[in-house]
Amino acid sequence: AVYEGRGLRTFLDAAPAAESPLAQMVLQYPMKTYNMMAHVRYATKGEVSLENVHPFSREMWGIQWTFCHNGEVPNVNQQHLGNTSCVYYHPVGDTDSEATFCVILNALRNKFSNLPTLPVLHRFLKKLCEEIGRGDSSSDTIIFNFLLGCGQYTLFAYSWPGSRPGSKVWNGLHYLIREAPFSKANLLDCDYSMDLAQHNTIPGDRIAVITTKPLTDETGWKEFQRGELLMFDKGKPYSDPDMCASVEQQGRGLFSKSIKKMNVD
Repeated sequence: AVYEGRGLRTFLDAAPAAESPLAQMVLQYPMKTYNMMAHVRYATKGEVSLENVHPFSREMWGIQWTFCHNGEVPNVNQQHLGNTSCVYYHPVGDTDSEATFCVILNALRNKFSNLPTLPVLHRFLKKLCEEIGRGDSSSDTIIFNFLLGCGQYTLFAYSWPGSRPGSKVWNGLHYLIREAPFSKANLLDCDYSMDLAQHNTIPGDRIAVITTKPLTDETGWKEFQRGELLMFDKGKPYSDPDMCASVEQQGRGLFSKSIKKMNVD
């Protein structure tokens, strides 16, 4: 999913990326963006089919929202919210990931009649993530890591890590901030490297990379803390809702031509 202005390009294929003609097309397609996400599915719930492919997307408040998830929230449903009076969004496929996305969007739409500011949105999402975790009867083993795109500038990332029963694989989130002077990055799982200085030539360039586990041998990878919610803007993470106000004041909060924004203090 790639944001371009207020628009969104999504490229979905149920085939493995290594075999997908669509992936080859994307590789050759020239794109520039402030905000994007990609997902390789492990398929623990729901068959391998197009309707179950991440990222999922929905329109809300005149904004394109996107979501991808790593983990398992097996009992997610609208009851987690304590308010089922207005359910606008429903999953198309069979994954708990898409169901969780719909729960989040329904909660936001029921809570706010005006477009929330970034600090307000940050606080509400953190509370909602905790509520979803508490509402799951299997919360001791819940794995809840996600990316939530909220338009061309804003991305939220949340991590409640863990391992599936019988597995030694740790499912969490890590992030890396790249900025000048850019260096060469070498992948850890194959013999491939890229000179980032050749691709980042604009002064002040800064990039945040968020992944399940570190992908390269670069220093600076950080693992999310359990229950940590970060907002990313222009390659910078924000853990404190109050600090998100500075982004809002620079004109990079949520933008809609349809819904009035709540007053900024």
